[in-house]
Amino acid sequence: MKGGSTTGSAWERHNLPGGTLLWRLGKRVLAPYFLSFPLEVEGELPPPPFLLVANHLSALDPFLIDALVPYPIVWVANRLIFEHPFLGPLIRAVGAIPKRKALPDCRAVRGIFRVLERGGVVGLFPEGGIPWNGVNRGVTPATEKLLARLQVPVVFAHIQGAWMRKPLWADHSRRGPVFIRFTLTACGSLPSFWHSEWEWQKRHRISFQGERRAEGIERVVFFCPACGRFRSIIGKGNEVLCLSCHRKWTIDAYGFIDGLTQEEFTANQESLLGAFCEHTPEIVFPKVLVTERTYPGGALRSFSFGPVVVNREGLLVRGKFFPFSEIRGENTFLKKVFEYTSGRHLIRFHLEKDAFLLLSLVRLRKGDVVRCLSSPSLR
Repeated sequence: MKGGSTTGSAWERHNLPGGTLLWRLGKRVLAPYFLSFPLEVEGELPPPPFLLVANHLSALDPFLIDALVPYPIVWVANRLIFEHPFLGPLIRAVGAIPKRKALPDCRAVRGIFRVLERGGVVGLFPEGGIPWNGVNRGVTPATEKLLARLQVPVVFAHIQGAWMRKPLWADHSRRGPVFIRFTLTACGSLPSFWHSEWEWQKRHRISFQGERRAEGIERVVFFCPACGRFRSIIGKGNEVLCLSCHRKWTIDAYGFIDGLTQEEFTANQESLLGAFCEHTPEIVFPKVLVTERTYPGGALRSFSFGPVVVNREGLLVRGKFFPFSEIRGENTFLKKVFEYTSGRHLIRFHLEKDAFLLLSLVRLRKGDVVRCLSSPSLR
């Protein structure tokens, strides 16, 4: 990959937005580590300013792109990261732009234009999150409006293989290559964002080796596909096991579950969850760490550890009731946090295995037209 015909001097790159001391240190120390990954890269980059957009398949995506691009990138990042005690100061130090997940954020849009007007590079994952099922489906209307207003080149970084290397639900990584292709598009336009790791894998049959490929799959398989028992599935080594009927499936080196894609293996999960909810008026999550922050400010108001109850009308949290009609912006962050806003409250649940289940229940109870178990997480 080339950095365009005029990459500029080191001094010029350091004086772009985001060209901080921490960025320079990262290029010297961290970039060689990520470049040691099995990467296959194609394409060229224009000189700044430009917007770099990418499909999102893993938590490593921005680090891999940062290692490949010779210019500092100012990333648009989930505001949740800014509130982390360790990651918050680091991401502020590199000048990242905070974005409220799954909700419109005018301040983030202004931040994007500010960086581009100063001649910098902005990095954006338009979908907002990593998909639970390995399928990138598209960008939001708000992102399309943003692109229509831009007067700078747009570079699309098409990532392949990163999700197979570590599915969002997985506890452990696998060993295999990641492919990134950079494509320069016309101002205000964007190629199709649809990408399925499964369709890609069917064509290429690339091996991703690992000894614990199934561990963590219970985050997305709520019911046994064979006997229908709720919460009876566990992952152990490379096997998916049902503790009720003792059925076993094996995840092979290509990611397939007894020859099935994840979407095929979980095809009956939505209908099973719907039937389960019809006969279960209350679903209790007994041990949940809950934090409450002000919205939109983000100041911590309270935190507690205890049960969360999902009933037919809403969520009962620490004695407070949140009707589904007042819940908006529900999403998951990575695989262990579920959050939503309600009025001036920003509520986050920290769950080891049940963040996606809680998201699916809320969407099902709200009657969203979006398929609960096939849509990507929103980040």
